[in-house]
Amino acid sequence: MLDKRDSVDELLKDLSSSDIKRRLKSVNGLVEMGGKQAEKELIKLLSDESWHLRVYVAKTLGRFGKEIIASLLDAAEQGVWYVRSAVCITLGHIGEIECLDPLLSFLEDTSTMVRNTAEESLISIINKDRLKFVESYLSRKDADFQEFILEKLKKIDTDLYKDILDEGA
Repeated sequence: MLDKRDSVDELLKDLSSSDIKRRLKSVNGLVEMGGKQAEKELIKLLSDESWHLRVYVAKTLGRFGKEIIASLLDAAEQGVWYVRSAVCITLGHIGEIECLDPLLSFLEDTSTMVRNTAEESLISIINKDRLKFVESYLSRKDADFQEFILEKLKKIDTDLYKDILDEGA
């Protein structure tokens, strides 16, 4: 039987395979392994050249919760658009109010793809619980920031914007 170190080495070796099914299986193995090393390796995969792998990892990392937000934002700073986009997908799958501020910053990104992904994730989180968005997030922001957010929502999703105004009334 392999010890834990051999298992990790085998998983990492499989991640460099050209077989996508093998790579996805290795991602699942890292998730099962758990811990900081697995989290670190998974976050590194957000910069992989395979779109399929990046999206799968982003969705998988979403289950890790808000504790990984800082690590995700560190990964996003490397400057590659598809990493930033994968980070936005992950934030959307985390789905917590704490993900909104980082997503708002991605709305100003130079990449159209990153901006679109940030918009989708932002809308997803807000739609998850609109009342919570208004009461736990929007109401705690100053008037200028509230206006900024509402203007962004108005451009992204007019119906959601109107619903948020109704919730806040």
